[in-house]
Amino acid sequence: MNQKNHRQNSVVIGLERFLSDPTRQNGRYGLATNPAAITAGGVPAWKAFMDAGLKPVCFFGPEHGFRGAAQDAVQLEDEHFKGIPAYSLYGKRLKPEPWMLESLDAVVFDMQDVGCRYYTYLYTLAYIMEVCEKVGTPVIVLDRPNPIGGIKVEGSPILREFESFVGGYGLPPRYGMTIGEFAMYLKGEYFPNSNLEVIPLSGWDARQPWEETGLPWPLPSPNLPTLVCAELYPGTCLVEGTWLSEGRGTARPFEIIGAPFIDGEALREQLSLLELPGLVFSSIFFTPTASKHQGKLCEGVLVSLIDRQSLRSLDTGIAIIHTIHRMYPREFVWREDWDNPALTFFDKLAGGTGLRSMIERGASLDECLAFAHQGEEKFLARRARYLLYGATGR
Repeated sequence: MNQKNHRQNSVVIGLERFLSDPTRQNGRYGLATNPAAITAGGVPAWKAFMDAGLKPVCFFGPEHGFRGAAQDAVQLEDEHFKGIPAYSLYGKRLKPEPWMLESLDAVVFDMQDVGCRYYTYLYTLAYIMEVCEKVGTPVIVLDRPNPIGGIKVEGSPILREFESFVGGYGLPPRYGMTIGEFAMYLKGEYFPNSNLEVIPLSGWDARQPWEETGLPWPLPSPNLPTLVCAELYPGTCLVEGTWLSEGRGTARPFEIIGAPFIDGEALREQLSLLELPGLVFSSIFFTPTASKHQGKLCEGVLVSLIDRQSLRSLDTGIAIIHTIHRMYPREFVWREDWDNPALTFFDKLAGGTGLRSMIERGASLDECLAFAHQGEEKFLARRARYLLYGATGR
């Protein structure tokens, strides 16, 4: 396929559709974005705005910062970029302050999500919509494809009493919506008086693999370097709630799982017996250069994805944690949650204490998986009202 035909058949993202609309040219916009929001040609959104003659009044940056260079959970200060104030929404504040919005015609939100409940860009959008609803400032969301698709939904919707900045708004771990559809869901379910406009994708179907979009992989955050990482993330991110390494500080975060006390080959054998669909496990030695077990020799497994269609990502993460806890009950430790000592960080990711309690009391893997998927059908029905791209099933 030549380059011309390739571009004709490619997905057109909301950013490009917005900037090609001459009626947008005189707006005073605040731009919520980071370097993962790029055009099909790799131009970052802030630069694309300026090239189109639209100099933003201000920027808003999510976790990892407006520049996208900070590691997870690092709080960031406000800064100036190209002479424009860039307000951090992951530091002393998580929400924009009303005075930041009052002079704007709209806040334009353009970030690349990964389709997973734990990803904090979702809640940055929700908080922007919440404050904009109160102030009366319109919100324009520039849609992008969900990298792991708009079909599969996996896991229980999170209960209100367990909501946090890594899980909220009734979402299951894998929710099968684009960021634009999620914005419509937020308006319909939580912020009915918000002035929301979604600039939809052109040429995308919810069943379409990322490789067929014609879009470059944008590195949504520092530890999601590949599409395989994103596919596994709804499950293997749960490992962050333990003191096992989830592969941060290696070349394969969320694909490598282990710890210094693990026998990697024994773990591989046990996981292989489960016959989890779409995967092959191989034993591995690794030494993280950052994060948990930094500088220590670890053993564990490399999770290789061989069939994306059959993968059940959430089940994979639960199965790995369940198996390691069963094999090493004395060495296995849940990670603390400093915000709420009554919970572990695993509880915060999993959406409650139930799954951890089942693992601790020795419930079977099948029992744990059945529990983790309660409520999926109810969420599917709720979600269906907000879909734009033709998918209603799993």
